[in-house]
Amino acid sequence: MKKIVLCLFLISSFQFGQVLNPQYFADNGEAYFKFNVFNKAEINELSAVISIDRIEGHTVYAYASEKEFGSFLKYGYEYEVLKHPGDVPAEMSNSLEDAKAWDTYPTYDVYVQMMNQFQMLYPNICKVVDGGSTVQGRKILFAKISDNVNMNEDEPEFMFSSTMHGDETTGFVLMLRLIDSLLNSYGEDPRITNLVNSMEIWINPNANPDGTYRGGNNTVTGARRYNANSIDINRNFPDPAAGQHPDGNAWQPETIAMMNISRDKNFVLSANFHGGAEVVNYPWDTWSRLHPDNNWYYAISRKYADTVHVYAPSSYLRDLNNGITNGYAWYRITGGRQDYFIYFERGREVTIEISSTKLLSASLLPAYWGYNKRSFLNFMEESLKGLRGVVTNPQGAPVKAKITIQGHDFDNSEIYSDSLTGNYHRMIAPGTYTVVISADSHFTETYTNISVQANGITTLNAVLEPTDPTPVELTAFTARANGNKIIIEWATATETNNKGFEIALKRKGAAGSTPEILWIDGKGTTSEMNNYRSEFAAGKGIYLVSLRQVDFDGTSAVLGETEVSVDAPAVFALHPNYPNPFNPSTTISFSLPEDSKVVLKIFDVLGREVSTLINNEIPAGEHSFVFDATGLSSGIYLYRIETFDAKSNQVYSEISKMLLNK
Repeated sequence: MKKIVLCLFLISSFQFGQVLNPQYFADNGEAYFKFNVFNKAEINELSAVISIDRIEGHTVYAYASEKEFGSFLKYGYEYEVLKHPGDVPAEMSNSLEDAKAWDTYPTYDVYVQMMNQFQMLYPNICKVVDGGSTVQGRKILFAKISDNVNMNEDEPEFMFSSTMHGDETTGFVLMLRLIDSLLNSYGEDPRITNLVNSMEIWINPNANPDGTYRGGNNTVTGARRYNANSIDINRNFPDPAAGQHPDGNAWQPETIAMMNISRDKNFVLSANFHGGAEVVNYPWDTWSRLHPDNNWYYAISRKYADTVHVYAPSSYLRDLNNGITNGYAWYRITGGRQDYFIYFERGREVTIEISSTKLLSASLLPAYWGYNKRSFLNFMEESLKGLRGVVTNPQGAPVKAKITIQGHDFDNSEIYSDSLTGNYHRMIAPGTYTVVISADSHFTETYTNISVQANGITTLNAVLEPTDPTPVELTAFTARANGNKIIIEWATATETNNKGFEIALKRKGAAGSTPEILWIDGKGTTSEMNNYRSEFAAGKGIYLVSLRQVDFDGTSAVLGETEVSVDAPAVFALHPNYPNPFNPSTTISFSLPEDSKVVLKIFDVLGREVSTLINNEIPAGEHSFVFDATGLSSGIYLYRIETFDAKSNQVYSEISKMLLNK
């Protein structure tokens, strides 16, 4: 987070302070301290060495790992070590019922249970996506909310994320409450219903659970800014100016998880919630020059803050320019997520410092919800404004195209249409523009005098002609999950010199993994309709399926891409055997939400073991095993399942009865 710069002077102090010993960092993970600086150029230089938290007058508040602190000492500043903001009492909830009063912090287990319950209670509009694991194995979870939650639609994809600094916890609870509010209000509140019907909403309540729960899964007291490796995640992303590793550290698991999901999705707008100040921060953080869409960023930031001012005390969200600021004008940081999302992923993001107190008293959380809830909805609705459309080829297949505002765009501010649906969404300030739509192997189209109105929608669809005729006229291409299999089907109307098709299946978010490839022979040259089908075995996850056509001369082209989600069950469950009564065999089924060690045994009514059906590792998913009772006498038998989850270190056990009737 950042804080107001009240004044800057021209000289600096070079006095030595005490040296913290290694045990301090072993106990605390990071140092929190303050020192005086009298020159803004020094502040920008120091921001590449330590993690600056806020500036009050000429006093700088900062965090540092042991390595960073050693680098800071070389500058010779006098400093004072401070109590960590996370070392305060916090009221916790040990149950879902208590947590949903929204005036406590959930334990980690209750947080995970709450996310899974959202999916269980609202399976048609909510899906929990596991974005990856932290250094210590906790989950980075997203709630995906949409009226067709298992489909990719011609809709903008939007994301809220919070608490990548683990001790900045206000947004954590507010995001959980926002998920609950959206789901509860769907079908009842017209505004929220329209949002869910018109958008694909992703909400990540906690991007750094290791930092938040550094004191243990049962408390947020002891929360720390950095992750478990003592690295500030919000300095760990590739930077447009400072390179791929601006902090000198390898990308952390939390960083990689967020990079993977931003690459997999086409988030057109997002916001990242922090704490320690009260201000909306817009780009750039790394450059002094302004973003091409600076006027638009200023307007949406001003709208967020002004709406809050109507419903909050007069002192709330008033930092800097009455609640908003350009990031670099505040002070420079490199490696921040905001600039990464904007520059490398062509999205639009702001950073919202939502509470001047980092680990806010839980009793105040309902009040902060009241201050911000209308601004949350206003900000989401910005995704539905501006310029939008769908880019296809003459056959109606989606085309990944670049959409450029001529004479306006630079610094990677151009956007791309989605490769799976062809849709694009470009928020922009009101005006009249020339729009250029281009794609590889297609002729470019230019559209002049395109008018965008304030708070309106301008639709501009484009059909791009290929520069070379396609050797295959594709009429259908689908992929779907069927249990633990992915089935791919496609059809062609004509084929010319077609050697065949290469199908690639890659699990999304699996960095460095090699796609699984299948080859299907084509029909050479034909004008007849042909149908094709293939299938892959697949575990839990989201997969990208691509279909490539290959000529006999070796030239090839991708004909289509699509996503398929193979889901694991939300919870562990042992299902009733079928048939029951049975003779001589019956099927026992169960659900596993995670890969687990499973033991499934059969006992007679006296508790004597009759058979062991399973005693090994089983992947997440739905599973069925046949029990053959040939040789056993009629009567009641018991089947017991035990699973061990290594990540949570928990054992689950359940027993059911069945009747053998010979």
